[in-house]
Amino acid sequence: MPVLAAVLLCGGKGSRMLQGGVTTHKPLLEVGGMPATRFVVEGLLGGRLEFSQILVVVPPGREAEYADALAGLGCRIVTQEVALGTGNAVYGSLEHLLAPVEHVYVSFGTQPLVRSETVEGTLDVHIGNDLGFTLATVIMDHPYAPLIRDDGGRVVGSVETHLEGAEMPKRGETNIGAYWASRRALEEVLSQLHDSLYSEEEMRYTTGSGELGYPDEMVRGCLAAGHGVDGV
Repeated sequence: MPVLAAVLLCGGKGSRMLQGGVTTHKPLLEVGGMPATRFVVEGLLGGRLEFSQILVVVPPGREAEYADALAGLGCRIVTQEVALGTGNAVYGSLEHLLAPVEHVYVSFGTQPLVRSETVEGTLDVHIGNDLGFTLATVIMDHPYAPLIRDDGGRVVGSVETHLEGAEMPKRGETNIGAYWASRRALEEVLSQLHDSLYSEEEMRYTTGSGELGYPDEMVRGCLAAGHGVDGV
């Protein structure tokens, strides 16, 4: 089995929850009697896959809370100093990956309902088809971030209906917030996207939102670079 790592994204300031008087960071709200992010990590560790490391990306000032919530699980806390999108959070985690890591699972601390069978089955397809990027997907009405396929069923793109203002189809295939990527594809594509889109002068990305998105930017970047992409 290839060497695996996981990156769990727990960014965001929680502004809307703070306005409602909730001070607990959203990924630390309890699910099944424990913080949601801990629930996610225990699910990964309890499956048949062996992760060499699990990185948890958090906003500044929340490190101690996450260290406490994830005590005893061997996670490494990584700080995303500036909230510049999920793609930026993944990009910032790359320097912390151990040298032998070959494939990386990316998800969110707020996704406790992703089953281990889904994580494992998606990896089987990812490795079996030598893909650069593989998304766990569902077919649903009004998909938020639909995958685009050609007449032959091949993934040829992805759009983001909110941040990019793309038209939302009535029905389509969309990701569930669980992704596998080869380390090579992650490093090549995210580095290229960061270098080409980040403005040092403005300290933001030259995208409509000012952020680097994920997974849509990753889908398009992989396709442009010749890395295989599929939804499962």
